[in-house]
Amino acid sequence: MRMRGRRLLPIVLSLLLLVLLCSIYFSGHQREASAPDDDDEFLLHLPAVEAADDDVASTLPGRSAATLPAGPLLNLTDFQYLLPSNVCRKAERELLAILIVTSYAGHDALRSAHRQAIPQSKLAEMGLQRVFLLAALPPRERFLSQEQLASEQQRFGDLVQGNFLEDYRNLSYKHVMGLRWASEECKGHAKFIIKLDDDIIYDVFHLRRYLEALEVGQPELATSSTLLSGFVLDAKPPIRLKANKWYVSKQEYPHAMYPAYLSGWMYVTNLPTAARLVAEAERLPIFWIDDTWLTGVVRARLGIPLERHNDWFSANAEFIDCCVRDLKQHGFECEYSVGPNGGDDRLLVEFLHNVEKCYFDECIKRPAGKSLKETCVAAAKSRAPEHGLAEIKPLKLR
Repeated sequence: MRMRGRRLLPIVLSLLLLVLLCSIYFSGHQREASAPDDDDEFLLHLPAVEAADDDVASTLPGRSAATLPAGPLLNLTDFQYLLPSNVCRKAERELLAILIVTSYAGHDALRSAHRQAIPQSKLAEMGLQRVFLLAALPPRERFLSQEQLASEQQRFGDLVQGNFLEDYRNLSYKHVMGLRWASEECKGHAKFIIKLDDDIIYDVFHLRRYLEALEVGQPELATSSTLLSGFVLDAKPPIRLKANKWYVSKQEYPHAMYPAYLSGWMYVTNLPTAARLVAEAERLPIFWIDDTWLTGVVRARLGIPLERHNDWFSANAEFIDCCVRDLKQHGFECEYSVGPNGGDDRLLVEFLHNVEKCYFDECIKRPAGKSLKETCVAAAKSRAPEHGLAEIKPLKLR
């Protein structure tokens, strides 16, 4: 009996230990299940962006009593502004232009770079103002909240946010929202509209001179309802390859070619033309490639011609980099006024801080043989792979 008891003792102790471990596990698991995880906590704090009545909408962060009227936007019957802006109405004098910058709500660092590159106070001195066009934060956005956007609006007052979700295929809503906001809110307060993407480098001093020259040299065009000026993309076929980012089905767009259209990177229009585009867009089925649709399909139905300024644009961020380098080292003015930032949020700051000197006659024309296509040597901005053999050869930039 004594031997049997000794043999049973380890078994009993093992069973007691197992019971204790199970108790601890299920107790902890129950506590985890009762508390929201990171996803749930984020979702609990999302604003009710689809609220259709004023009582619910007024609870959204950043909303004020003096807000823009709600109403349909294209096929969105419950469209509302979550964050309105009054930058045009509070301008002390008529603005030369309002800049509307398409921005993803989570791109707060990019918007900060724009404000550092040229603040609203300096834009105001030039007869300009700027707003950023946003949509409602999607559930996947984990680094920025609506409360933070409301705080950003309280500080800068330059956000215009609609209640449709941020999504690549919602850019047409954002584009139309921007044109409609500018043509309604800035009527009698601004003459021109400069539409931009937030990842684009632009020479605001050059654009100002262009608009001033347009007023003097082509006053009929400047005040007409047919002003669309920028980089013209001539008739292009839709991409039918399903693996491509720009794939368009025949159901979405049945025709063999797009009409000529302006690059959405940057273009210039005025309030009467913007109002016509918005009104015509309301009559047509929406198409998700926003610049192709608005400045191509919609424009073509109105018979508005395009003003070609393709020489302003570079498709290479490297050229903008080299422009900054040459401005610093030699005082050479830049050959281009618009281009991509190549993923470098600070490039706009450097570009505008250096290109400004050219408008005080502190720059010189680039000498013969010194064009960017001949002299620009770009540095790699991403790490080379850690395997394989490197091969160095010249690559012609366009």
